[in-house]
Amino acid sequence: MPSYPSSNPTQFIQGAAVLHVPDVQAAVGYYRDVLGFISDFGDDGYAVVWRDNSAIHFVKSDCCPSGVHLFQWVRDVDACYKEVKERGAEITVEPGDRPYGVRDFNARDPNGISIIFGQDIEAGQAESGD
Repeated sequence: MPSYPSSNPTQFIQGAAVLHVPDVQAAVGYYRDVLGFISDFGDDGYAVVWRDNSAIHFVKSDCCPSGVHLFQWVRDVDACYKEVKERGAEITVEPGDRPYGVRDFNARDPNGISIIFGQDIEAGQAESGD
């Protein structure tokens, strides 16, 4: 995992995905109500949601994003899993320790976007069969 965000970055302050969706307000509602983001700005054509240092933007479009996966680094993947599952998230991959050194799980938003939530695990703890 990269270093945690700095309060005094050298150059890059933050990156944020901009997703083209057919219904901006529905996307905002899902990310707010199910995934726990807050709504920062928005109307029917463009909106932004935030959670800690992660921002996601939505722009109205006639098509849904394709070929997009969002990865969200979290401090406690199991707590995050419990939170979003209780709020009704569609879980597509259950939490597990992966051979690439990350414990993660996948959810899918109403537009078909795969959102992976993960945290680093100690080397040696990763299990190839999980």
